[in-house]
Parts: sequence; structure tokens; C-alpha cells
Amino acid sequence: MNRHPHRDPFVESSEPLMGLAGMGQEIRSDESYYYDARRRLDRPHVVFQLTLEGTGFYKRGGKRHLLNPNTAFMDQIPGDFEYGYAAESPGPYRFLFVSMSGKMAFQWMKRIHRQFGAVHFFGNDDSIADQLRTIIVPHEQQWLDRYQQSAVLYALVMQIYSVLMRSRIEQSALVCQAIRRIHSLASDPGFGVGDLARILECSREHLARQFQQATGLSPMAYLSRVRLQWAAHELRSSEDKLEVVARKCGFSSANYLCRMFRKRWGVTPAQYRQNPGMVLIA
Repeated sequence: MNRHPHRDPFVESSEPLMGLAGMGQEIRSDESYYYDARRRLDRPHVVFQLTLEGTGFYKRGGKRHLLNPNTAFMDQIPGDFEYGYAAESPGPYRFLFVSMSGKMAFQWMKRIHRQFGAVHFFGNDDSIADQLRTIIVPHEQQWLDRYQQSAVLYALVMQIYSVLMRSRIEQSALVCQAIRRIHSLASDPGFGVGDLARILECSREHLARQFQQATGLSPMAYLSRVRLQWAAHELRSSEDKLEVVARKCGFSSANYLCRMFRKRWGVTPAQYRQNPGMVLIA
């Protein structure tokens, strides 16, 4: 068993960081491994625990979930749930976990709960386990400052979110087709959501509902984001005039591109082009 306590407490920090409150890899063999998270006296933190072998359980609101291999839960401690070794386990329960502190950890946990729930099955995707190992194994014997901690935890949470989002999209054939069509037709300024619905032979309302559920965005918002990302790439990689960039990327005019670019990122295309160190968050 390897457990690593809170390294650098800064729960009250005003900086938008996550803290590494604990991490480890454990093997448990019986039902003595059990926690009622309501009775935990730890400082508030978010735990993410991923099963490697055997079976654990997570119970909230009377609903019990089995944590089979490559299944994880994410929740807040203290919290209104229970977890531990499952009597159904075919053998030892082996898992990896990290505990995260800081406001950003709680904000991302709540966002993931709203969209995907507290229990997540990652199927054949081993990237989450690999990401956890990059945190736990190399850092077992070395201290990380708060910025290093936040960097590795952000990478983990972003990977979790990415895998869950991709899995949800892949479950909807309509949304997969819509995304492919958007990427192939977005350069046409005349292309819109109505055209997309007609191509896919469905109503705009049905398309919007399915798309929002799978991606968290409306089809129009996704289309605009694709066009803006293309425009940002063109601004960096070419010296084309703004009107040419606008037409290439599906905008009806340079003025419209400027308005949308500034609304999205708070800078004009010209300001972005003049500042090679600027990073735009998609």
C-alpha cells in the first residue's frame, strides 16, 4: 500500500489552482476496507479512484454501483456517499487514487457530475490509468510545489473530461455525423444549422437536443468554434489579409470575424497576430 499525504495545503488560495492532497495505489482483500464519507474528518477535497483489478463499490442515494476494472468514481470528501471493497469481488481490489484540493477541483468535479455523473466506465481506454501513474509513480519520493501539482492534476482532469466527452459523442451516430459534416462544410459562409439538419434528415430541434446532450454545445456554437479555431490558425500560419482569412474560414466578412473573435477571446485578430506568445483556450 502506498499513500501520500497532503503536500502543500492551499485550499483558501485565491489562485485558480488544484492541490495534490494525497495519492496512492492500494490493494484491499476484504470488506474491512469501507468508508462512510459522511463521517470522514479530512479537510474537504475531491477524490478520484480508479479500479485496476477486482471490484469495489460506490453508493449514493440508495443506489449502489460496482467499481469493476477501469471504472472510477469522483466525489467530495466529506460527502453523502459510501465506498469500499465489494463482497462480489473475484479477488483483491487494486486501485489508484488521487485527492485534489482547491476551488478549481470542486468546480470541475461539479461540472463532471452534471454532465456524466459520479461513476465512470472508461472501457478499453487505458489513458486515465496511464495518466494517474504519471502522477503517482514518478512523484512518490519528490515534493512538488503548488504549480507543479496543479499542472499534473489539470492534465488528469482534462483527460478524464476528454475521454468521457468522446465516449458520449461516439454513442450518438447522429452527433458523429453532424461533427463530420461541420468540419467538412464550415468553410462555406452560407452553411448553417438548417442546412446541417436537412443533410442529416432530421429536425433542427432534434439535432440541437442530441448535440447539446452529447457535447454541451449547440450545433451553432460548435460551428462557430470550429470556424474561429481555423481563423486563429490562419492568422498565425499565413500573412493573408483579414478579408481572405474570413472567407477561407466561413465568415461572411472581416468585420464579422473580428466581432466573433473578440467576443470569444477578448482580443482582435490583429492583436492576436501581433502577439506570438498569446495562447487561446479552445
